[in-house]
Amino acid sequence: MDLIIALAIVIGVMGGLATWGAVAMASPYVLIWVIFIAWASYFHCGGKTEGLKSSTLANIWGAIMAAVALIVLTSMGVTAVNAGICVGATVLIMILGAKVSILSAIPAQVYGYAATAGLFLLGGAAYGEGSGGIIQVAIAVSISMIIGNVFGYISEQIAGSLVGMGKAKYQGGCAHVVVSSNAEPIDNHQCHCNVCKNVTGQLTTHVAFFKHGDLKCSNEGNLDRVPFNADNPDGPLELCLCKDCGTPIMLDDKQKRIRVAVPNVMGYDNASFPAATYHAFYDASKGYKQPDDGRPVHEGLRPEFSWPSGV
Repeated sequence: MDLIIALAIVIGVMGGLATWGAVAMASPYVLIWVIFIAWASYFHCGGKTEGLKSSTLANIWGAIMAAVALIVLTSMGVTAVNAGICVGATVLIMILGAKVSILSAIPAQVYGYAATAGLFLLGGAAYGEGSGGIIQVAIAVSISMIIGNVFGYISEQIAGSLVGMGKAKYQGGCAHVVVSSNAEPIDNHQCHCNVCKNVTGQLTTHVAFFKHGDLKCSNEGNLDRVPFNADNPDGPLELCLCKDCGTPIMLDDKQKRIRVAVPNVMGYDNASFPAATYHAFYDASKGYKQPDDGRPVHEGLRPEFSWPSGV
């Protein structure tokens, strides 16, 4: 099943059930609109375990900073000037929190901040007066944000299992774009080139070439394309990034000869992906010892490699 269809079905059903449950419970601490904001935040942060952690923590951090702003504002006296000062100062501190890696999802911070401020302005009286009431508002938003992020994780897992019913042998990507192939790579090497090093930040990079037509992309319109080699922007390879979460999806060849997977950064099951069969683009200028793991070492691609024809 296509990923978007699977997500539509799963989120539609789960969203309906979540709405029914929240309305039936009628709890001021289970807010369906906040749950949906957090649900979207989860996918915005890239999904999976890392997205669950970064989205949830940033949502809560935003709720805390909004509560601080509201407590200070109500103690100072509500005026337009005071409101501007309190919001400006707390938003500044909130975004500086992104210096801490676990709070680095700035959009998710803003979702938590805005939801807390919105609930206080539109229905804060139901939670009590003064600082205690504001704290209860932040708690209600935080609880609902946690629920929404958990629902996001569950929905992604279920949708993934539906897609997995016809899952390809090799599958990567993110929650928004899936790349897959049932064909074997036509080349599979450990790359020592400086371009890969600059792009991935790794000393060496596991790189697999697929024939262009063998590596399928589920949502190609959702890709941003940038030159793979910044020093040669007119070169044939483009780095394709998800527009929603920024995940690197693949390298695409403008000549349509190959598509390239980097398993450990492009969402593949790295443990089950075939190991590189040789070392490519190594020479003495690299400044480190030549690999001696038994695999052939070449100054370029393996001599017998031939580029396929463009599609």
